[in-house]
Amino acid sequence: MRRGFRSPFIRVLLLSLCLPVLPALCVPAAAITVGCYAEWDPPTDILVHTPGDELFAGVIHPEAALFERAFEVRGAAAEHRAYISLLRQSGARVHTVLGALLQGTVDPAGRPVPGPELDALRQFAGQFLAIDASALNARDQTEQAKYKQETLSLLPPRELVAIILNCPTVRLRPSEVANTRYTATYEFSPVMNLYFSRDQQVTTSRGVVVGRMNSEQRRVETRIMAFVLRKLGIQPIYEVTGDGRLEGGDFIPCGDTALIGQGLRTNPEGIRQLLDNRVFGVPRVAVVKDPWQHQDQMHLDTYFNVLSPTQAVLVEERMDVRDGGGRVVKPARADRRCTVDVYLLQDGRYRRTGQDLDFQAFLEGELGFSLIPVSNDDQLRYAINFLCIAPGRILGVAGASEGYRAALQGVHATWMDFSNLTGGYGAAHCCTQVLHRRRVPAQ
Repeated sequence: MRRGFRSPFIRVLLLSLCLPVLPALCVPAAAITVGCYAEWDPPTDILVHTPGDELFAGVIHPEAALFERAFEVRGAAAEHRAYISLLRQSGARVHTVLGALLQGTVDPAGRPVPGPELDALRQFAGQFLAIDASALNARDQTEQAKYKQETLSLLPPRELVAIILNCPTVRLRPSEVANTRYTATYEFSPVMNLYFSRDQQVTTSRGVVVGRMNSEQRRVETRIMAFVLRKLGIQPIYEVTGDGRLEGGDFIPCGDTALIGQGLRTNPEGIRQLLDNRVFGVPRVAVVKDPWQHQDQMHLDTYFNVLSPTQAVLVEERMDVRDGGGRVVKPARADRRCTVDVYLLQDGRYRRTGQDLDFQAFLEGELGFSLIPVSNDDQLRYAINFLCIAPGRILGVAGASEGYRAALQGVHATWMDFSNLTGGYGAAHCCTQVLHRRRVPAQ
């Protein structure tokens, strides 16, 4: 009798490996210009990852995966593909993690293409496959190290990609029966959050900086993205190291001023490294310090975002809401009022020129933003986590209140179904790493 795999994860994984390779994945990308000066400039090149079966482990225990709730994996993938279609309709070239990993390794029919690209992918995949032979004798342990390399040399590109996305460990022990030498258990540590492609890096005016994730579950993601970036022909200008923490959701470029959030996920050491290495490429950097540091508003882009050079949104609990006469009708919560440290580029280094300034006052007075307050309920519906694709044009998540939509006066918004994707604790902005924005002249 033929025996099948009992684990549904293994069945789904194997099924995914049988899917055909799209010819588009085999076409090398044209040269990518890198750099983002302002969040309102139109994106020309974007990096995303359509989620796949690596999400399965996350949806069966969302909290351990840093997810908000359970959701449907196939539904999330379908929503993401629809999002990619809208990004392309906006005029952007969309690069995918899968396409970059497979680039140069398969022909239009999906057959392996021997050569340096496939060799590099095979070597990289080997870093994510662990064979635990510690229960075997010394001779067998040595043999297993060779066996791993032999196996990798025979695997086609899509199987190599599956290794990278699922990080398997095979634990061997001597078999108690005579028909095979070993028995094994299989463990997987899939990169469940990789579809939040904003977080592993930031794109400044100067180039791409590879971050360092705050959560252990996500640490491996930066290694994958650094490899992907280099396959796209992009050399990162810096990689955060040591005790530094940097996640891309904490970075928003605003022309000559770059905003970098310091809070739950990005720490002072990470920001120090960015300042010391002058990665921003603009004369002023504002470090936005979040006193609350809560998972619901884990990054700067979860409580603040930019609509145009003159309009932005901010969670109302973090701001003084005023009436038409300028009178404060609802003050900010003291425990959630952000402050700002300002650094100016002077004599080749960033020097602090302002400390603990009020964030709202800085946005309105120094950057000239008219702020639209966003209710806590709308924030929890991911109303703030939109992607600006041109001044006054956004791709946002459906579900925000009528009041919020009405408040976006003069903004052209496309509302998308992200009902599954948001289960991972993020939305459109989180799912999008803009590699280049075309600068729009000031009006």
